[in-house]
Amino acid sequence: MEEKKEKGYIIGIVGALIGGFFASLPWILMYVYGNMIFSLLALPIALGAWKGYQLFKGKQDGKLPYIVAVISVLVITLATLVIIPMLLGVKNGYEFSFDILDLLYQSSEFKTAIFKDYAISILFTFLGIGGILGQIKESVEEK
Repeated sequence: MEEKKEKGYIIGIVGALIGGFFASLPWILMYVYGNMIFSLLALPIALGAWKGYQLFKGKQDGKLPYIVAVISVLVITLATLVIIPMLLGVKNGYEFSFDILDLLYQSSEFKTAIFKDYAISILFTFLGIGGILGQIKESVEEK
């Protein structure tokens, strides 16, 4: 029985990751191709993670709000510190590779800008998480 519980969490977490990354696409695209950080687009990432968890039929219990919160922060972290810099490199004519990360992070100006944007994005992600935690708790209590 314990193995089935674990499987429910694992498949749910995979779904949450997919849902969170899907929900982050407008934010990433606006950052890279709109040349601006539109932090309000970070708000729905937690909702995307929750919906992905549900879609993949993850175990619904009291751990769900924590799972969604952690996945949301993970998505923002990977998107801001890895995906966006790589896409910015491609946009500027570089090859899509992890080597571009090393090149970009050698610039103190880039590091300062990206970490400032990361802090703002985390703030808006937590606002998004806070906005749906009540809905998640209600959903879990109903089951």
